[in-house]
Amino acid sequence: MPPHVLRPFRTDDAAVIHRLHARHAAADLLDVHSTVEPVLDPDDVRRRMDEAEWAVAAVEATGAVVGWGALRCWTEDDGTRVYLTDGYVAPPYRRHGLGGQVLRGAEAVAARLTAGHVQDGTAVLAANASTVQPDRAALLHGNGYRQVFTMVEMEHDGSLTPPPRLPDGVTIRTAAVEDARELLALTTRVWAGRPYFTLPAEDRFRAWLDRSELALFQVATISDRIVGFVAAARTSTRVEVEDVQVDPDFQRRGLATAMLTRTLTTPALHDAYPIRLHTEGHDPAGARSLYERLGFRVVREHHRYRKALNP
Repeated sequence: MPPHVLRPFRTDDAAVIHRLHARHAAADLLDVHSTVEPVLDPDDVRRRMDEAEWAVAAVEATGAVVGWGALRCWTEDDGTRVYLTDGYVAPPYRRHGLGGQVLRGAEAVAARLTAGHVQDGTAVLAANASTVQPDRAALLHGNGYRQVFTMVEMEHDGSLTPPPRLPDGVTIRTAAVEDARELLALTTRVWAGRPYFTLPAEDRFRAWLDRSELALFQVATISDRIVGFVAAARTSTRVEVEDVQVDPDFQRRGLATAMLTRTLTTPALHDAYPIRLHTEGHDPAGARSLYERLGFRVVREHHRYRKALNP
């Protein structure tokens, strides 16, 4: 077998890929608390690869798996068809062309998939690289990708202040699965017109609520109308603030500050785990500024790249 062959992903590759990442975790500066790039167990790897349009293992001459590649796609709300290329090469095998081989393979598949199928929108290739992945960032820049925005991952510094008074007329209650439709409508209003966004379907909102620890999922109401929510979740490695939303009609009244402060001061969340969240680095709606005022600090940046797809 020639060096660096890409072959289709097999079910038993999931455990191998998991061990590959674990073996190189220190060199990769793996963040076990990350909300953006969480540590995947073999079942997570298998599910992601099974859901991909294209998934391969990169193997060397001995047959050992030394990397992988995948391609996922979706259509954003503005009609843009996105083909996300993803992949990994173990540190000893980097800078020898394998990353480029994986990237070109994904791009070729994306070109075939989009040919004749993108009618009224734009097709783009997308890829990600964080601040601790200079090799991947260089690969993307060298192949024509350009950074379009950045997600920042933030961690709370542990400082606590008493929750401020809620705005007049606002009450807080725990969420219910039956809130799914109204929470989706609220999210639709908040994100209207924003780029790089795909609104989830109602069944995904319902599934999110169904698996959530609802005691950590607050909704704010005025006369039975939901005007905001804060959702948090606990895992074995972190507490994550999953989402913070306030209806545009009620923004800039201190509601987000009041709700999020209540979450941060919940006794059940203050144990051995850090509190993390992520948001857009360029702060289009003021979320990053809000989080910084409440004691969150940036721990890593995750850059998002794109380039035009010309099949």
